[in-house]
Order: sequence, then C-alpha cells, then structure tokens
Amino acid sequence: MKQVDKLLQDFIESIAKQNQVLERLAALGQEKQELIIAGKVRELDSLIQKEGITVSNLDKMEGARFKLQEHLAIQLGFKAEEFSAKKLLAWVREGCPELYPALEEVINQLDYCLIRLKAINSHNNELIEQSLVFIGEIQSLFNGDVAGIYSDKGQQSDEFESRPRLNLLDKKI
Repeated sequence: MKQVDKLLQDFIESIAKQNQVLERLAALGQEKQELIIAGKVRELDSLIQKEGITVSNLDKMEGARFKLQEHLAIQLGFKAEEFSAKKLLAWVREGCPELYPALEEVINQLDYCLIRLKAINSHNNELIEQSLVFIGEIQSLFNGDVAGIYSDKGQQSDEFESRPRLNLLDKKI
C-alpha cells in the first residue's frame, strides 16, 4: 500500500471520528434546548460540563486531522494553506478512485454536521436570550422598573439610588 493511500485512509477515519463527536454535540445541543425551555438550570449546568469535555476531545481530534491534512498536502504537492476539501476530492477522484466514495461521504457528513450544529447553537442562543429578557422583565416587576440617570461623563448618577422603586410584592420583616 502506498504511503498516500495510508494517509488518505487515516484522514478518512479521522473525519469519520470527528463526525461522530459532532453528532454527539448536536444531540447534547438538542438536550440543551429542552432543558432551557423547561428551565432546569441544574441539569443544564451538568449538560454544559459534558459538552465542554466533548468539545475538548473534538479539539484534540481536529489537531490530529489537521496534521494528517498537512502531510497529505505535502505528499500530493500542494501548499498546506491552499489545500482544501475540494482540491483533495478532485485529486482522489483521479489518483485513488477506490477511496473517493468514502472520502466524499465523510466530507459531506462533516459539512452536514457543522451546518446542523451551527443551527442548533444559534437556536439555543436565541432561547437563552429570550430567557434572560424574561428574567429581566420579572425582576423589574418585583423590584420596580426605574430608568437609570447618567451624568454627562456616562457615570450612573446617585440620584438613581434615591428614587423610590415600585414593588409589586410586599415584604414583611
């Protein structure tokens, strides 16, 4: 087996493993959506820790994949910084056609996983933002909603502290 064939197979396996981790991150992202909507903060915190570990593992895998890609670029006569999936697919189609279907599949799966993960993360960020806005509105109902007063230098004025606040709930001591 040629060295290029071995590098290509290792590269394909590397991307396939990354795809598995990305799919796991997407599943965690969907679980996170459910926890955000349900307001389960403790469970969300635990899930975020799992997600952090998974991202750390993905980072290590990405480093290994990048090294393989650099070696492939050198072996195939490309500059590492100009070596793209499109160029690799074109070369493999001509140079190692037996590996082309597997490479194309893992690259397409990688693209799908990244697009899916980006959409899930975007949706989660929107949910978190909505939750923060809601929390802010509830706090203003309980504590009173007083607009801040600022000096000409942009500092919050002491006058803000002396203004009475409207409280919807009475406190008994």
